[in-house]
Amino acid sequence: MKGYFLALLIFVGGAISHTSYSQTFTMGKKCRALLDEAKTLLNNEAYAEALAKLDEFSGSCKTKDAKEQGAINKAEAYNNLGQYESAIKEADYALDVTKDRSLEGHFQKGIALQNLGDVEGSKQELGKVIQLTEKNQNTSERANNYALMARVYARQLNEEDSAMYYLDKAMALAPENTDIIIQKGDLYLYYNEYQEAYTTYDQALALGHEPLDVYQSRTQVGLKKMENKYGTTKVQELRKKMTDEEKSTLCSDIQKGLDLGWKDMSMDMFSAMICQ
Repeated sequence: MKGYFLALLIFVGGAISHTSYSQTFTMGKKCRALLDEAKTLLNNEAYAEALAKLDEFSGSCKTKDAKEQGAINKAEAYNNLGQYESAIKEADYALDVTKDRSLEGHFQKGIALQNLGDVEGSKQELGKVIQLTEKNQNTSERANNYALMARVYARQLNEEDSAMYYLDKAMALAPENTDIIIQKGDLYLYYNEYQEAYTTYDQALALGHEPLDVYQSRTQVGLKKMENKYGTTKVQELRKKMTDEEKSTLCSDIQKGLDLGWKDMSMDMFSAMICQ
């Protein structure tokens, strides 16, 4: 069934020139912070916790964009928990508040229907993705659309090749968009391709991306690489096992982040134990 998604969305990638997806949301700073926290939980596959955070978000944030974002992120969480009926309910709410124009609402509903065995319903939802995409003439939004497709393929369908395909298309359309480059670095990190992740984050930095974001991301690469190499997350064990070169790379990234204002007690402690 995943092949069906791939075939249909490759058609989208080849034929479309439009999208309805936009990352410019109308919501306040507090709401953005809550949404970012929820998305971080989703990225960490902490779906139950993400749902709790999204309930908090939905209770406080009432703009149209906030309603859509709350619903589509809940739908993603429910899909990953295998609660497909609840995912459809949230996706339908996102489609209702956007008058059927929520691209990710259609995506999430299509995924839920796919998992419930409703092939025809899934086809209809992805057909609407194509229709919405074809109507949009905005290149920047089209790039965001491809980035969204990449996100769905990586996080929900676990198809790295397809995710990279759409990220490359997004980068070709919007080479100045360093958020998309960071997303590609995150994807390399997700699949444990550490050197590619480092290189991609450095590319974003060279193009002007916020340095603190880059050094936080590079730090995550170093930590995951060491934890996987040595099979432990215990700082004392890592301190004994890491080579001087490994410590130098990781500690340099941590220190640059801290110098740029990174407030993280765990990094302060890690640095004190490993780097000094």
